[in-house]
Amino acid sequence: MKKFRIVIASIVLLAALPASALAMGSGDKYSDFQTGLTYKVFKPSKILGLVTKELNLLDCQPGEEQWVYSRYGGTVRYVEIMQTMAGVKCSDPGVSKYLRTIVINSLKAKVYVYCDPTKPAIYKKCGLDDIARVGGYLMFTTKPGSLLKGTEIQVQGMGGVTYSQLITVAKGLKPIQ
Repeated sequence: MKKFRIVIASIVLLAALPASALAMGSGDKYSDFQTGLTYKVFKPSKILGLVTKELNLLDCQPGEEQWVYSRYGGTVRYVEIMQTMAGVKCSDPGVSKYLRTIVINSLKAKVYVYCDPTKPAIYKKCGLDDIARVGGYLMFTTKPGSLLKGTEIQVQGMGGVTYSQLITVAKGLKPIQ
């Protein structure tokens, strides 16, 4: 009889919860994030064997939706993935040098390297191979879907993450269904 009362109480509690509260407990943070956002959320499928250090929704500018921040790896070698609604700037990647445009999953992506512009001779020579040494990132925007807005994605690597590894991580981003 006691078990029966617990089951009934659980059913009553679940019925009283809003549908969004039920969705927020999927066990997959990316799916939970997608529930509350109007832009498409992407989950990495290739993170170079790095462990998840941080995965959060962060506040953006007042009046804007939150953004998805994830970090994989340690304190020296790591990959960060930032996702915001297309056209909204929630983070500042910092001073960097634009290198080129490439294609990631049929989307144009800009490639940047973190080189010091106060050292003009070094800055001028800074290129793709320097991403592993000083860090760099890819920046691209997905197209909107029928129900969700487009997403601006930044895939950043530091501490030995190479240009080709950044591409691997970016190509491995899969939309939450």
